[in-house]
Amino acid sequence: MGIKAIYFSPTKTTEKIVVEIGKKIAEELKTNLKNINITNKENREDIENIFKPSNEDIIILGLPVYAGRIPEIAEEYINNLKGDKTKAIIVAVYGNRDYDDALLEMKNILEKNNFNLIGAGAFIGEHSFTNKLAHDRPDENDLNIAKSFAKSLAEKIKENKENSTENIPIKGNFPYKERSSLPPVNPATNDDCTECMECVGSCPTEAISNENPKQPEQEKCILCCECIKICPENAKFNNSEAILGLVKMLEENFSERKEPELFI
Repeated sequence: MGIKAIYFSPTKTTEKIVVEIGKKIAEELKTNLKNINITNKENREDIENIFKPSNEDIIILGLPVYAGRIPEIAEEYINNLKGDKTKAIIVAVYGNRDYDDALLEMKNILEKNNFNLIGAGAFIGEHSFTNKLAHDRPDENDLNIAKSFAKSLAEKIKENKENSTENIPIKGNFPYKERSSLPPVNPATNDDCTECMECVGSCPTEAISNENPKQPEQEKCILCCECIKICPENAKFNNSEAILGLVKMLEENFSERKEPELFI
């Protein structure tokens, strides 16, 4: 038996939650944990070779929520994951607005591909567009909830309850919420940029090149905002009227703290 934690996490919030859950389950079950970061394009494209689960494994799949859905860039690769009655835990991380249909979407994909869902959680992370929404989350309370969730799942596995035919109820609707169209924009860069190239290596779509790190390729950019979060000089930022208007709406309507929701 082994724990395999798979996550797409440009701004690292999903990674924090998934790794915390994985570490705790591995500790409780006295087994090993393997982290598989598919934020990296090379790992995504090689996922079928990197990830070969057996019915003895437990996978944790973590994805951020983009406008109520799983990221379109990750969808193809998640659909290619094939289980062998493999136990699965799903985690959606959203920016304090709502996770809408993302958890249900993950559940349906994995169950279609021969995974046995044993638990799910919706957690909150700092919004990628603004640090005023869920600032510095996941915080200590979130991580403690993640560890408690993991301990409950480990107990369930020990007791072999995951073989129950009972369906775990997951919030969400089908047909899924229609995907929102992103405005044709990308983060801007100011004169504070030192061309350190931190953003070049971290961009999940390779939209930022060594030749022109100050100007991401608009057609490749998915507005994950990793380049903004990672920049040591705070030289990258959103200045699009469409994005700034969305940020204003989010800050005015969704600032009240939300807490994780768990399904076991």
